[in-house]
Amino acid sequence: MTLNRGKLLKCGLALLCVALALSGCGGRSGGGQAVIMLTPAPTAVPAATFAPNSGQVTVLDGGKSLAIGYVDTRGVSIHPLRTSSRDVTGLARLVFESVVDLDENRRPVAQLCDRWEYNQDDDVWYFTLRAGIKFQDGTPLTAWDVVASYEDILLNMETSAYYDRVKYLTTVEAMDEQTVRVKCERYGYMTLYAMTFPIVSRYSIESEYPVGTGPFAYIDYNAWGLLRLEVNALWWKQPPAFSVIECKRYNDTSDALEAIATGEIQMIATRSNTAALSRQLSDRVTMDYATLTWECLIPDTRSSILSDVKVRRALMYAIDRSSLAGTVYHGLVQESEVPVAPGSWLYETQSAVYNYSPERALQMLYDAGWYDTNNDGILDRVKDGLWEDLSIDIVTYNDPHSNNRTKAAELIANQLSVIGIRVNVVTSSRSGVLKTINSDEGFEMALVGYNLSTIPDLNYLLDSRGSGNCSRYANEKLDDLLTQARICNSPTDLRLIMGDIQLMVVEELPVMGLFFRSGTLISKIGIGGLSGIREDYPYRGIEYVQAD
Repeated sequence: MTLNRGKLLKCGLALLCVALALSGCGGRSGGGQAVIMLTPAPTAVPAATFAPNSGQVTVLDGGKSLAIGYVDTRGVSIHPLRTSSRDVTGLARLVFESVVDLDENRRPVAQLCDRWEYNQDDDVWYFTLRAGIKFQDGTPLTAWDVVASYEDILLNMETSAYYDRVKYLTTVEAMDEQTVRVKCERYGYMTLYAMTFPIVSRYSIESEYPVGTGPFAYIDYNAWGLLRLEVNALWWKQPPAFSVIECKRYNDTSDALEAIATGEIQMIATRSNTAALSRQLSDRVTMDYATLTWECLIPDTRSSILSDVKVRRALMYAIDRSSLAGTVYHGLVQESEVPVAPGSWLYETQSAVYNYSPERALQMLYDAGWYDTNNDGILDRVKDGLWEDLSIDIVTYNDPHSNNRTKAAELIANQLSVIGIRVNVVTSSRSGVLKTINSDEGFEMALVGYNLSTIPDLNYLLDSRGSGNCSRYANEKLDDLLTQARICNSPTDLRLIMGDIQLMVVEELPVMGLFFRSGTLISKIGIGGLSGIREDYPYRGIEYVQAD
């Protein structure tokens, strides 16, 4: 049984879940040649009338154990396809794998598949699963398990952390036991990012402890949130260094950090600013990782002041992002002027343009016609016969348990005052800021955080018709580049086009990027085996850490 949701989902594609955390390519070489391959008719998923070896997970005896902390409410679901919990999703990556994974540079790589092929004639992707992989209960991995996992995410919709990813897929079909056929209308290489959802055995999809193919298996989960993982003896890679991982739940980050100090747990991944000081203590090791929360300033390009790109550029030169990062965000950020994380294979290094220079900022404002004609410390001009001060309102909101954005906006206001710009900071609720920046009445500037998608589709944020384009910036060339990036099926072309998009962003500044928020992995043991960790996979490689 397959599911075709193209007509239902075509209108709802969105790359960036703007939980405003208020929290072939035209003009390029074509996207690859047609792949000639046999394409058998899709096969229906066999009815799951029994569960072979149900509940019988083979584990290794002895070995080392590890205690990891996580923060969430009691009773949070541990089902990898039916939870939106950030911490649980990270832990579940130790149990469940995906058809495609992302490497340390966030580039798609084969995981449960050993290859993929694109058929240009049919505009479909074929994924061939690795032979011999078994789930933790001994049942073989098949294409039907991939289809069942995909369908379960669609049925549970926003309950799943992966829903926004699989919405890009139109059909997912099992052609035979090892071949998955995927259709993704109007998308090319980005289809691979959508295939990074966890694969659960179709026989266990309704089980209390779903079964995966990863290095560990769910064994027990009690009412207090203690989750026990044990090593999967059937894992298809090198055996893990740990036999048992106990995941202990805490109500808040402060409790979890205290547990680290007392030795109750040995490790925790968090993006909370309360962890910043803990990173400096000599008795623990830490590793920072970029999240997908991008902090930026949104200028209303309908504003008489901010419609001038020279003014927007001057503002970027006048903001000391390094000072912001250190004093407000305690170093838990990664500077980026574009909505592509530094370190990603798609990041354009030449997009780092605006080094702090108030002198250059002031000269640009002079060139734009702004002077302090009355010596009151505020730049002004006469436009259409009317006197106008260079004064800007910045609206912002704060996340729960943190007033960092207000502090950041106030520091930005102080920095802009140095070059003669008066800034008024207005703090509102998240919903209030959303209402303001989406209003036809207009605003001047907003300091917000966009929660970007794993799929690097920036149409939502930058396209002139994008629902997340709150600056109302419109540019036909940029729209064309965004469309090319979507449909391109060549990684080489995608990288070139994404580079062009980023250079346009820093040139035109439809959004004014500050940085990506970071998380940090705090540990009382060595973590030298970890690499390429990220927000949805903070324990990537933990199975190879050689603890004392």
